[in-house]
Amino acid sequence: MLSTGRKINYKLGSLYAVITAFLLSIQEPFSFLAAKQLSVLQFVFLTQVALLMSIPLLTVRATSRSDLISLLIDVRNYSKLGAIFAIGMGGLVLFKLGLSKAHPIIISAIINLMPFWAALVARVVSRVPIPVSPAIFFGCLVGGFLGAMAIAWSQVGDAARPNLTQLADSALHGAWLYAVPVPICSALGGTLVGKWFSKYDESAAVAANFFVSACVLVPVVGFVLYRRSELHFGQIFAIILMILGTIVAASMGRVAYQIALTITGNDNGFITMFFLSIPALTALISLPLSWWISDLHFAVDRMFYIGLVVVSASLLLFSLKAWRQVPAG
Repeated sequence: MLSTGRKINYKLGSLYAVITAFLLSIQEPFSFLAAKQLSVLQFVFLTQVALLMSIPLLTVRATSRSDLISLLIDVRNYSKLGAIFAIGMGGLVLFKLGLSKAHPIIISAIINLMPFWAALVARVVSRVPIPVSPAIFFGCLVGGFLGAMAIAWSQVGDAARPNLTQLADSALHGAWLYAVPVPICSALGGTLVGKWFSKYDESAAVAANFFVSACVLVPVVGFVLYRRSELHFGQIFAIILMILGTIVAASMGRVAYQIALTITGNDNGFITMFFLSIPALTALISLPLSWWISDLHFAVDRMFYIGLVVVSASLLLFSLKAWRQVPAG
């Protein structure tokens, strides 16, 4: 575990942020088939089972196991774990509500604003200032946001691609407002884990959150599925892919995220800026998978390359400016 007194290192933080973005990008293409073939409750149940399965992987080191036990036997931690669980579930419910009533492109735009909200959360909760000038931060945020949206737009098929009138109509209905708190919930959860459990190993803190979440959702959702006679799963290949993707993205990705926050002094705005590369990374990961899964859509056109260049340039400029602002520890 990193010492809480360690100096801030934005170069190393950038590396972990990129690793986090790559790991998080794996989940969507790997979970695509399961999300398409399973009901919502079945998908939630199996996702929580996968998180339970990842706990031994997260606690393979003796330090992680010891810290996990210490964290769980301290009853004072359960209110904090419960709060983080409630924040995560609230974000998930709001995401589903927004996605069911607004166009996915609008929801994608809202989610891609996470660096702004994350910087605000880091400022309010952890008193962490933005490591660059406001002009650089917001300039790179706008550039990265536009690039990420260009990539997302390039992956929408011509038949499903909305025109401006349809987008305006979807926006005027206001259902997208449900999704506004989603990136705030995501940023707040990561920041609170870093703030409340800083004395514990990052893997142990993540494992404890998975344990609490699974202890609540697995029996409750499992009982509902049993009563509905839906506690059976025949899509073995889709389930295996989803479990692998969840273990890699949700467990390893979450640990890399928390380590990145520790390295940068809980600077969530800095770390999540690199998450703007996730649409491009997800598309690139989908390419080899599309050779076996024909439904996985991957389009390489001019819009995709333009978005890729804009995101890369924005993140590179942001990284260089942040590196010069704070000396490596």
